[in-house]
Amino acid sequence: MNELSPHAAQLRAAMAGPPQDAAWSGGLWAACAQLTPAELGMLLPVAYRTLADEDAPDHARQVAREVTWAKVQPSFTACALTELFLALAESPRPRDVRFAAGGLLRCTEAWDAEALGKPAAVLVEVAGRKVDETADAALAVAALAGPDAERELAGRLQELYADSPLRSAEVEVLLATGPRERALIAEDRRYPPLTGEWPLLTGAALGPSAEELHTELARQVLSTAADHLAAVHAGRIPYAADKAFTAADADTLWRAARQALRRDEPWAGELFATLLPHSAVAPTTAKTLPSQAACIGLAQAVEAHPTPESVAALREARRVVRHAGVTKKLDRILRRAERNLARRPELALRLPDLGLDADGTRRLPCGPYTAVLTVGEEATLAWESAGGRALKSVPAAARRDHPDEVAAARDLLAKARAQIRTLIRGVEGGYLEGTVNRYDRWRDALDRSAVVRGAAQRLIWEVEYAPGEWRAVLPAAGSADDAPEPAGSAAVRLWHPARATAAERHHWRDRIAELGLRQPFRQAYREHYRPEGTGDEGAGGGTTGDSAHSTTMFHGHLLRIEAVLGLAVRQGWNIEDDVLVLPVGELTACFVIAGSLYPGASGWAEAMEVKLFRADGGPQPLAEVDAVRLSEILRAVDLLVSAGSFGWCETHAHEPGAWQQLNRLYAQPLGEGARMRREALRRILAAQIASGRVELGARQLLLDGRYAIHLATGRVSRDGDPVEISLPTGRRAVPLPFLPYDETLLERVVRTVEHLM
Repeated sequence: MNELSPHAAQLRAAMAGPPQDAAWSGGLWAACAQLTPAELGMLLPVAYRTLADEDAPDHARQVAREVTWAKVQPSFTACALTELFLALAESPRPRDVRFAAGGLLRCTEAWDAEALGKPAAVLVEVAGRKVDETADAALAVAALAGPDAERELAGRLQELYADSPLRSAEVEVLLATGPRERALIAEDRRYPPLTGEWPLLTGAALGPSAEELHTELARQVLSTAADHLAAVHAGRIPYAADKAFTAADADTLWRAARQALRRDEPWAGELFATLLPHSAVAPTTAKTLPSQAACIGLAQAVEAHPTPESVAALREARRVVRHAGVTKKLDRILRRAERNLARRPELALRLPDLGLDADGTRRLPCGPYTAVLTVGEEATLAWESAGGRALKSVPAAARRDHPDEVAAARDLLAKARAQIRTLIRGVEGGYLEGTVNRYDRWRDALDRSAVVRGAAQRLIWEVEYAPGEWRAVLPAAGSADDAPEPAGSAAVRLWHPARATAAERHHWRDRIAELGLRQPFRQAYREHYRPEGTGDEGAGGGTTGDSAHSTTMFHGHLLRIEAVLGLAVRQGWNIEDDVLVLPVGELTACFVIAGSLYPGASGWAEAMEVKLFRADGGPQPLAEVDAVRLSEILRAVDLLVSAGSFGWCETHAHEPGAWQQLNRLYAQPLGEGARMRREALRRILAAQIASGRVELGARQLLLDGRYAIHLATGRVSRDGDPVEISLPTGRRAVPLPFLPYDETLLERVVRTVEHLM
């Protein structure tokens, strides 16, 4: 492409000529937003020359700056790439070599190596002034700058990394590859690009030979690091806080970990099982750790490419860490890693072996006593005497005479519970990711793992018996005699109420209640949402303010900002331009709140609309989004709304004006979460409803005709007057009946009914 569109030509003219008229100056951002990748690739050399020219007019520099800030991914022809190298080399800065290396990856044609050689040598020479910041990019460009420039750069790097053996080994491997492979390593950065830098490429792969080379390097790096940390913990190397690895070594560890986990190398699980815990805790009783950078880097690699084994190692690191700041970071990373595991359905059901028998038990001798670990719906640890008699707790003699065996049994219990949590979060996260399993692998996972079996058999699954023909099954209820065995390649996915009819939803809720099953997470009673105009009957709908690209179904709710932000951080939301943003695959969900949002913000604000955007920044029509994914996005928003609008929030219940806020919420339409609560209460309190003492209204539960409990807020009133209820706790608390899922407000409503009765 040698011709520019009118708006791109106008931008180029503005960087070279007199100021544009005032009418066009307002369209500068619109013109930049319309640039195609190829047009941006042709304009960037002009922009860099303009910014480097100190005599350039202010208007030209403003246009050039806006061009370099364009969010589109540039692409270059061979000619445009040469122009980019020449423009950068005219007034080079050390960091400009990053643009040159990035241009190599974004070139759509075979580049002219001879034409690039001279400017490449200039860029590498200038980059050498800050080689510690530009090493990977400089190595990529040095491959085109000639053997002398490459040799000089390699010498500088050897000197720079003399005390970083892991990084030195990585540089040696890079020197054996070509410019494109080196540029890919330069592109693989831990932190997002700054303003003016190009969006990072995703999905670019090394060639087969380079891939194997880097995989072998990753194995060597991780093995060396594991041996080093083992020596520190064994006392063979003196311990010094945060000195086990240099910053360069920590970056190399991060890249090696990503490579191993991305490829799911068979040796990675064993290495991570020692690497992560050893990097997270000092060999002494100090609250420090051998290398905070290495620990967080390894954890971030697990977050990006989780495997069941690496997530288990990350959870173990979180258990042993003593540093308060690192604990918080690992908590956030662990939650995201468990959610991301759903993106790898072929791995999500694979769990590390705990040595359990086929019936889900493992017996561990502790002297004359035996610890019995049982994994079913939950993981429990029981104790038996020498004669096989069940004991109420761990014997004092076992604690005294066999402390190591008792500690090992408790550690195994903790690992089993951690596996259950990881599995449940990973499986539930499959809703947003659209996870689909092969039937044979899904069946084998149930047969092989008691942890998987204990959770999966209490969930409703759908099996595709024929293209488009899905049948729902509940393993815990057994299979119908007339149901044929599906093909091994048949698809299996979690059942979701957004894909079901009203009759199917009621059937499964009744079935769960009949069997008395406590599902691992809310499924049969899961809230589901479809805004107006997207074609759902009976689900939580929007309002008349819904448009093709947004919904106002939460509009009007008053939110306590600190409660919303506290939960939003834990659920993976970010704050961008006073809007809560949640990345969901190739989509981005935006929840608008009429208030100023920033870490530490407080007070009240009103919920506004929810919008979806595509990866290219364009608005996403809601009707075109998969029903389950859209429902889960709106459920995530509803969770924030419920948490922030007194659905029960005891912290602020007695603030001045709290009851007025509750009265306003009382008048709001009943949300989907409260509707699911009503469905559950109808089954839990069936006997009381039949006796006439309890009546379920549209938005509240009536008791004895006098007490009213609002289903969305938990507010209790008697004959219209507010009543403050102080529920008994501990031994004085009324035993709860069967609850089909865990929820604080549902439990509170049931306890309130039992207490008042």
